[in-house]
Amino acid sequence: MRNMYRGVGVGLAALALTAVLPASAEAATLQPSCSTTGANGTITVPNFSGATDHIDLTYTLYDSKADDHHVRIRLLTKNHAGTVKYWPWRANYDGHGALKEWDTYADDSSGIFEVGVEVARFEGNAKLNSCTDWS
Repeated sequence: MRNMYRGVGVGLAALALTAVLPASAEAATLQPSCSTTGANGTITVPNFSGATDHIDLTYTLYDSKADDHHVRIRLLTKNHAGTVKYWPWRANYDGHGALKEWDTYADDSSGIFEVGVEVARFEGNAKLNSCTDWS
């Protein structure tokens, strides 16, 4: 009889420990997106499950205004310390109504803990207006 209670006690202890331990992070698709005058864009990061040093991503950028200005999009990431990294711009020079997509990836040995997007409208290299969003 005594051994039976010992087994139940060990089983209950294991069950209690399981309830306290965090579940492993599930992968999610991140899609930070924003719109500003003349431009809107999204970055899609499939299977993001938290801190990593590599992400696959797709940029989607749309020129929404017939104004002779081009539009740009770029990836923003935060590392473990919260420092923002501003990745290079991708540009759409194809004019009003043009939608462009790029499939690529980002590697950062400092870590990628958060993902954001910046979308902007430009005249040459001068940023006219922009927006940002974080996921």
